[in-house]
Amino acid sequence: MPQDSSRPSVGDYQRFPVFALIWAVTTLVHQLAFTFWTESWQGWILVLATFAVIYQPSCVLRFGVMVIASLLNLWHKLPFVPNHILYEGMLHVIMLIAMAGFFIANPGRSQLSAVARGWSSRLLPVLVAILVKVLYFTVPGVPKGPLLGALTTLFLVVSIWRLLFRSPIVGAGENYLDRFAPVIRVAVGIMYLWAVIQKLNWDYFNIDVSCAAQLHREIAAYFGGLVPTAPWILKMTAAGSLVFELGIPLLLFFRPTRLAGFALAIGFHLWLSIHPAAGIFSFTSLILALLVFFLPSTWGIQLQALWDRQMQWLGRGDVERGRRRARGLVLWGFFITLIIQIGLYLTIERSYAVFYKANRIGFFAFFAWGCWIGACFLLAGWKAGKADRTLPNRARWSLAWVGLIPILLNGVYPWLGGRTQTSFSMYSNLRSEAEGNHMFLKRIDLFKLQTDMVEVLESAPNILGPSKRPRGIQQFANVGHHVIPWFEFRRLVSEMPDDFEVTYLRQGKELSLGRRNGEIYGDEQAFEPLPLLQRKFVWFRRLESLEGPMCCTH
Repeated sequence: MPQDSSRPSVGDYQRFPVFALIWAVTTLVHQLAFTFWTESWQGWILVLATFAVIYQPSCVLRFGVMVIASLLNLWHKLPFVPNHILYEGMLHVIMLIAMAGFFIANPGRSQLSAVARGWSSRLLPVLVAILVKVLYFTVPGVPKGPLLGALTTLFLVVSIWRLLFRSPIVGAGENYLDRFAPVIRVAVGIMYLWAVIQKLNWDYFNIDVSCAAQLHREIAAYFGGLVPTAPWILKMTAAGSLVFELGIPLLLFFRPTRLAGFALAIGFHLWLSIHPAAGIFSFTSLILALLVFFLPSTWGIQLQALWDRQMQWLGRGDVERGRRRARGLVLWGFFITLIIQIGLYLTIERSYAVFYKANRIGFFAFFAWGCWIGACFLLAGWKAGKADRTLPNRARWSLAWVGLIPILLNGVYPWLGGRTQTSFSMYSNLRSEAEGNHMFLKRIDLFKLQTDMVEVLESAPNILGPSKRPRGIQQFANVGHHVIPWFEFRRLVSEMPDDFEVTYLRQGKELSLGRRNGEIYGDEQAFEPLPLLQRKFVWFRRLESLEGPMCCTH
């Protein structure tokens, strides 16, 4: 077995382990923000792979397994994911493309060949476990009860655990990071730019409905009367949010203003994370992790020295002992927070209201991490002073750049008549449907999915309401809004399992459909299941109205 030469020693700053460690903790934060993963085998495999990275962040192959597990978990949840989780999935595609190039060429190829026997001997049980899982889902007559499902999942988790924790290290992570870091930096700029463009609509600056004003008022409520909420403050909040979102990437990309960019990003996003809406603190954690790509080597050296001093204190003079204790704190902190969240569901109920209580507990766990890592970044930059702020990864051509295409297109979809829910339009008051409300962009109906709108008048049971036992964020998105495209109406109708009745307005006509005693009536097209790719990648937000001010939506 080759020696772990890539393992960082005291005072030795290596960029890839630092990035991998912070990215893995961010993955755990996502899991605390949305705990629905606990009922899926994909979620448990992701958590296992994440801890494998935390315990050995120098290994490129372990990191790759975590990325694949994250994409697998994303596919399981699609399309009902927040904007930033879909965005993170697109970043993971870039990382995978870069990893393929890394292992095809040197030094990745030589690293892989040196440890091939150690990994391949433990790969066979994983393949067998995957086959067992596939047979469980596909073979007719196999009982799909919780016991057999848990056993097949346990077999898969144990085999992956052996693969991740017992296999040798695949190093040369610095070379791998250099392949995708410049691409990710551009992706960060694209994300911020689209977030600004989508907010350039008339209603975002109307303080009666503006998301900026609403979020500010709801955050201010936590501080009593200490934070002002006068109308002029709310107007400044709307304009100021655009200044922050446009200013952060600009400041980060230029050497003289890089420290200011870090300070602006950390302060702005930590402030936003205080809001009780599910997932905002998860988004902040992602932004803090992405700041690593703008970390000059001189800052990284100061960051490593700072961490070494902290680990020395935690280990009472022994840095390695401090690192072990720090990893234990992350592991136990994650599971204790998760157990408390699950305990709320078990002792109270699995409901819409309890979800927000559980989400607040996840927030406090994140906020401790966010304040610490943010302070470490700023302190490292401050200590580095005017030392060279050049970024260590220079852009060079590779297939990883192709991964920017989905990110570029993601913001365009509403303007082509496509999806609206996950197109960098979070909390933007944007409405592309009907006449739209943007200042200068107008919809071109290439996909023609926004031209056929439906208003749900009545339904029994309520097909738009959150279920008593929510299964995902679909249950929490824009509750009470009842105007949706026919595409989304068809999704809801085709997935209704029992008898129901819906009265709706379509193209000016009041119609009804449903199922009585197992027999459907009404428009039969509404009962046809959506094609797989459309079902997975297209999702529309629910609207309050197609006219008048656009209220704040996710």
